[in-house]
Amino acid sequence: MFFRADKSWLGQFRGRQYLPVVALFVLWACTPACVPTKEKVPPSPRFIQALERFEKAERLFQEQAYSEALAIYQDHLRRFPRGPLVDTALMKTGSVFMAVGDYPQARQAFNRLVCEYPKSPFVEDARLNVILAYYKEGNYTEAVKYAKSVLKLATTPRQKSRIHNLMGWTYSASKHFKDAIKSYVDAYQLASPQERTDILGKVKGVITHLKEPELNSLIDVYRERVPGGYLHLQLAKEYESEDRIEPAMKVLSDFISLFPHHDELETATALMEDLKSRSLVDRFTIGCILPLSGPYQTFGNRALTGIELALNRFNAQPHVNPIQLLIKDSKGDPNEAVRAVESLALKDGVIGVVGPMITSEAAAIKAQALKVPIMTLTQKPDIAKLGDYVFRNFLTLSLQVKAIVAYTVQELGIKKFAILYPEERYGISFMNKFWDELIVHGAEIVGIESYGTDQTDFADAIKKLVGLYYPRPEEPAEEESLDHTGAPLEFLPATTPLTDQPPEEEKEEPEPIIDFGAVFIPDTFEKVGLIAPQFPYYDVTNVLLLGTNLWHSDRLIQMARGYVQGAIVPDGFFLNSSSPGVQDFVKSFKEVFGTSPRFLEAQAYDAASILFQLVNRSGVRGRHTLKMAFMKVKDFPGVTGLTSFDETGDVDKQIYLLKIKGRHFVQIRP
Repeated sequence: MFFRADKSWLGQFRGRQYLPVVALFVLWACTPACVPTKEKVPPSPRFIQALERFEKAERLFQEQAYSEALAIYQDHLRRFPRGPLVDTALMKTGSVFMAVGDYPQARQAFNRLVCEYPKSPFVEDARLNVILAYYKEGNYTEAVKYAKSVLKLATTPRQKSRIHNLMGWTYSASKHFKDAIKSYVDAYQLASPQERTDILGKVKGVITHLKEPELNSLIDVYRERVPGGYLHLQLAKEYESEDRIEPAMKVLSDFISLFPHHDELETATALMEDLKSRSLVDRFTIGCILPLSGPYQTFGNRALTGIELALNRFNAQPHVNPIQLLIKDSKGDPNEAVRAVESLALKDGVIGVVGPMITSEAAAIKAQALKVPIMTLTQKPDIAKLGDYVFRNFLTLSLQVKAIVAYTVQELGIKKFAILYPEERYGISFMNKFWDELIVHGAEIVGIESYGTDQTDFADAIKKLVGLYYPRPEEPAEEESLDHTGAPLEFLPATTPLTDQPPEEEKEEPEPIIDFGAVFIPDTFEKVGLIAPQFPYYDVTNVLLLGTNLWHSDRLIQMARGYVQGAIVPDGFFLNSSSPGVQDFVKSFKEVFGTSPRFLEAQAYDAASILFQLVNRSGVRGRHTLKMAFMKVKDFPGVTGLTSFDETGDVDKQIYLLKIKGRHFVQIRP
């Protein structure tokens, strides 16, 4: 019985077509075979009792009651050390030890069976299980050593095939893949047609671990025989993964010629067609898709200035391969963006695309289908999750919220927050993300209110936030028998009103309940300029105001200067940063375009700069290797901060945190 294949010793009996009990006894008994007999000896009661106990032990084994099953077999070995069914008991004892992971004890039982009962029908499986026990222990050297010794004793092709198969398994586990291939091939040649399918599957699995030198070496050995076809195909895939198009096509051509009836012929043919289209790619030509006309042309043209500056500065460097930029107008139309991607990828052979902005999703889906890396400029949620060829370099909602929360909670020690947000998609998205991020940092929301997008009076929302909107329950008097002056009611004059309330005009307004240290308002600077002055009107003071990058405008300070002092906002670019790289960029931009760059121009500049640098790396030969290079970008020193990409291809950036101080925004992070 080979433990891995069959745990039931009764299965061995069934496999032998239910040999009569007497025949089994004759087969396993220690009586010399030369002793003549004329009559069949009926089984002894002891033998029948042993069979019944073994049946019970087998049921326990199948129920995983291993200790109870083991006790039965070991009891049999103690009581009948040279009696019937000892080899069976040893086999099952080893199997139980294998099941519980006691491999030394398992080997001891199997080795005893082999030594003491060399003619037992279980010897072959016992030897295989010794190999398996070494394998399970991770002792691959001993497993192979024992397998080689057993191989010399094997007498049938099936025995040899099983041993080679186990050797292949062991070599594969120890990462000796070339030896594993040889062992599996030896097993394949000796195996039955039914077994060959399983072995071939293992060969194909091992081949995926081989690299170019090993593949070429093995192709020389096996060439036109198994597994030559799989080796050729894997080598072609290896070249393809490195964008080595010509070598890949040569190997595929050899494959199709040598193996015209191979089961992977369709795969090879499809790969060949894909490589033919990729062979037209120009690694130094990059596409650019932006809305240069239509309702969003202002944004598209602003982004284009940043990209053009990046192109001019990059190509002016010595010792670089100049970049050619092919520009397409998406017109802000998703269909136009898709057509632009198709034209750039299939007709112009660009290696990658930067943009678009408004129509990013449609363009990204098409780029993914064509396997063209695309660097989108959008805040659209989860855009990078559309595929492994889709990337994003833009200031996202998530980046802003993470930066604000981390700073206010960790640096300022604020633990309680309020949110005042507009009832539209932008405000709701920021509200939810801000709340989630506070939970991550162990902080809490103690107040949350919304307002309509057309509102200019925010009194109700603010009053609700601090408990001034709804009437508060009256506090009971300390003693019911006293009036508000403290005199007993029984001594009051009959004309005195029985009330403890002052006249209506004398009521005092309740104090606001300010149980938060900061309030987050995800809206435009115009709205914030209206909201901020209303806070002190309701005595909401000494509260830190937090916003988004839409607050970053000098007009906010002009509108509400005294009411927004100390406010903190995130942004992807800061014109007045002391960073030499930023100042150099600002200076160059002013010289070329006569104006100062803003966030959009800076983001596009960085996106293009990353792309230009990557395609100039020696290992980037085509679209696949460009995609892999994107995934390895770590802390690219851009003007919008240190930039990396996460496992989905989304941007991970160290963004700016700004504080309003006097008439200006000042940088506080990084």
